[in-house]
Amino acid sequence: MFERRPIPQANYTKADILIALKIIEKEESIGRKLLSKRMFLNEASIRSILTKLKDMDYISSSRLGHKVTKKGRDFLDKSIQFEPPSEINARELTLNDKNYGTLIRGASARIKDGMDQRDNAVFGGARSAITLIFRDNHFTLPEIRPEIKIPTIKLNLSRELENDLHDKFGPKNNDVVIISSAEDEERAFRGIVHVIDSFI
Repeated sequence: MFERRPIPQANYTKADILIALKIIEKEESIGRKLLSKRMFLNEASIRSILTKLKDMDYISSSRLGHKVTKKGRDFLDKSIQFEPPSEINARELTLNDKNYGTLIRGASARIKDGMDQRDNAVFGGARSAITLIFRDNHFTLPEIRPEIKIPTIKLNLSRELENDLHDKFGPKNNDVVIISSAEDEERAFRGIVHVIDSFI
């Protein structure tokens, strides 16, 4: 008797839908297989996401690829403002080789001590995560006891890492950068997706 192979099930978050839409907006010719590889999701999940986006008239599709519609751009404008996950060389801040980061616009007031972001990243498969707040033109760590008002202390990052964060995310005052770390790219990426999802 042959064993029936399980059919891969669609499994994705609300953040995955927004990330896919942002990637399509930047790369109109991207296909389903490359999107699956980029987001570390199986093709069943990507197919389901694309179907949902088309049904909502957020994208249009042709043989050349997918394109974000005006309705899709309006949806992105009204959604939480964040940068899609990007690989970051942040070994100086983390304990693992692979790191993916994101920036959440104007979210500093929603950050307590950074533990919620770490827990969400770990739930998504990462080993850990670190949260940075951009304030007064420099990066700082979240306040451990926010009820005690003390001046923010500049985080001493290497020039390479600081330039990388500025080039990829363009932080502004009160923006938040979260970096998820793991032994491999998939776990680091999926960890940061779950962090983004927690802000939606």
